[in-house]
Amino acid sequence: MDSVDKRVHAKVLMVGPDLSLHGGIVSVVQGYLDGDLPRACDAFEYLGTGVGSSKFGKVFSFARALVGYARAMPSYDIIHLHISARGSYKRKSIMARMAHKAGKKVILHDHDGEFKKAFEESGYVYRSDVRKTFDIADRVVVLSEEWRDFFAENVCDPEKIHVVHNGVKVPNQPCSPCSHQDVLFLGRLDARKSPDVLLRASREVLKRFPETKVVFGGDGEVEKNERLAEELGIDDRCEFCGWVTGDEREALFEHAAVYCLPSKNEGMPMSVLEAMARGIPTIATSVGGIPQVIRDGVNGYLMPVDDESKLSGLLCTLMGSEDLRLSIGRAGRSTISGRFNVKRNVDAIVQLYKELVD
Repeated sequence: MDSVDKRVHAKVLMVGPDLSLHGGIVSVVQGYLDGDLPRACDAFEYLGTGVGSSKFGKVFSFARALVGYARAMPSYDIIHLHISARGSYKRKSIMARMAHKAGKKVILHDHDGEFKKAFEESGYVYRSDVRKTFDIADRVVVLSEEWRDFFAENVCDPEKIHVVHNGVKVPNQPCSPCSHQDVLFLGRLDARKSPDVLLRASREVLKRFPETKVVFGGDGEVEKNERLAEELGIDDRCEFCGWVTGDEREALFEHAAVYCLPSKNEGMPMSVLEAMARGIPTIATSVGGIPQVIRDGVNGYLMPVDDESKLSGLLCTLMGSEDLRLSIGRAGRSTISGRFNVKRNVDAIVQLYKELVD
């Protein structure tokens, strides 16, 4: 990023989860750090808000991070805060108010597919506090047009909302879904991601395609889903790998014929973008920003939440046709390369910074 028009003359402090943690926000941030964003700014620093397993540990970790934040914040022009709902929101709201009081430009960057659920299920006090926090932000970043509409109607001034789609690095070579049989799921095994829906939908698939396995890469309720696989009589055809990174994660992508994420709520899941970038045909629920990425039947498939029958049928259709897997996979890869690549994502953030300081 050498040209003058792609630089921003500002010092930026970005705050989000500790990079040793798992999850989509960390993946997004890592893409920024590995890309051109730090070099595009006069100064750039990333501050993780710490790690803690217990409630006390999280409080202590955040308190320590807050001390570091208070020391660093005066040296920067823009404070870019990555947030999700509930605990993350409460922590970042404190930081946002500190930055606003110090006269800094504040960006609140929401990633949570359950922000709407948390907002609507909480009482007046929480909702009022959310509105006050977002009111002091100079810019609010959301991941999709769907989330823009929700925030505009319920949370803050529409004029300050910017849609910045997530982006991923597109590998030079695609994977080969035509030569493999695995159905892959990556993400935390919990109620929101709905691995149980995939397990139930897989019964018919595994009967029809004896070489197929269903592979789960993620932490969370692993034992609960292992028990469900056993109850369904498919445990011998299911693999639970735990959280996977690096070469192990790439190996799972390489052996996948189909990628599936039947979530109840999402922002814009990085795993869907990553699978599509590798040419793997993808099935996901029509929630959050996913419809902005997947055109049903063109570059992937959309399904209703909790619709095991629909998912089973889609899996059988894809597993039964190598040509279809190839064409859907190619179309998905083209979509990510053109619209959801990490360079385009970084360029959008740089432009946002420029608007705040020009």
